[in-house]
Amino acid sequence: MSSSSNREKDRYNLTTPEVLANPYPTYRRILLENPVYWSDFFGGWYLMRYKDVAAAMQDKRISAKRPPVSKLPELEQQKILPLLETLSKWILFSDPPEHTRLRTLFNKAFTPSIIDSMTERIQTLVDELIDGVYDLGQIDIIHDLAYPIPAIVIAQMLGAKPSDREQFKKWSDDLARFFGMFRMKPEILTSAQQSIIEMTEYFRCILEERRHTPQDDLISRLIFAQEKENSLDDDELLSNCVFLTFAGHETTTNLIANGLLALLKNPHQMQKLKDDPSLITTTIEEFLRYDSPVQRQARIAVTDLEIDGKQISQGQRLFLMIGAANRDPEQFSDPDKLDITRPENPHLAFGKGTHFCLGAALGRLEAQIAINTIVRRFNNLRLDTDQIEWHENPSLRGMKSMPVAFNP
Repeated sequence: MSSSSNREKDRYNLTTPEVLANPYPTYRRILLENPVYWSDFFGGWYLMRYKDVAAAMQDKRISAKRPPVSKLPELEQQKILPLLETLSKWILFSDPPEHTRLRTLFNKAFTPSIIDSMTERIQTLVDELIDGVYDLGQIDIIHDLAYPIPAIVIAQMLGAKPSDREQFKKWSDDLARFFGMFRMKPEILTSAQQSIIEMTEYFRCILEERRHTPQDDLISRLIFAQEKENSLDDDELLSNCVFLTFAGHETTTNLIANGLLALLKNPHQMQKLKDDPSLITTTIEEFLRYDSPVQRQARIAVTDLEIDGKQISQGQRLFLMIGAANRDPEQFSDPDKLDITRPENPHLAFGKGTHFCLGAALGRLEAQIAINTIVRRFNNLRLDTDQIEWHENPSLRGMKSMPVAFNP
């Protein structure tokens, strides 16, 4: 089937560069016209309204334990079995009781006291990264700041070397392309599989080292829990180290960059934050609502059910459109306006219910420190280009680069 034929079946053109650059007018149109609709192109039901998305996130008839790819011939699935087997062990693709068991173990890395203890370390890292480019009067926010911050932090938590972050970025990019794939391209499947194999082996080496020489990091704590409780096997441990590495920086990178872009396009809001840095808490929540790093989550119906009069059959996919729900005028007043002082902000960027984001507190802290430091240290910050290029990914919303200039 030709690319043009594929696009014709995507009735709302959600995969065109124009819509990927700014999907929100299209989301609003769908929300008004057809808030629960079947897409042949994506092979699933789209839920656009806040109330439907929030309910689906907590509905036991709707499962997170879904195949990461659909419409893939059996022969092609056989070629990527190592990839599919690793993903099947991710906490992201599990339901209780497996999810409860895994989450209980991994929650130990994200307690409030552990997150609070990282504040000084993250602030030092942000300042060092800015110091490295400050005299130049220009910076690529993504490459020089928004990517390294969470990548270094999660690497240290898992016992990896911060100096390996470029390799992690390559692996992560391959997985992001896989999760954003809307046409089955063999080269994307092959690259994702190779990267996940390499990441698993990377952490396997760390696992063996920590078994002999434990340190104060997450992987050592997981080994201790594994040996004490016998509730986590090596494959599960390694698979979820890969997951945390990918999820732990991909979304935070985009939260920081997308949020800063929103401030640059709303200079009065930038000035408000500059005048009152204590607004950073509500600022980050508004970034998460206004331009969520995760635009949609996939689920699967485990039984027949009905949503808004539409009959969803067992085994069918549902796409929970977080980006649309977070701009639903029935839930948020003036939803297309960036308001960093918005008092009530029950956005769904981190999910809801059982699968609420494991690293939400860490992502918030990293973004708060990064954004406040950027606003404080960079004078006359401005975009250094008229054209922003977005990744071709309807699930993970992020820019390929973000060059900005400032007065040192």
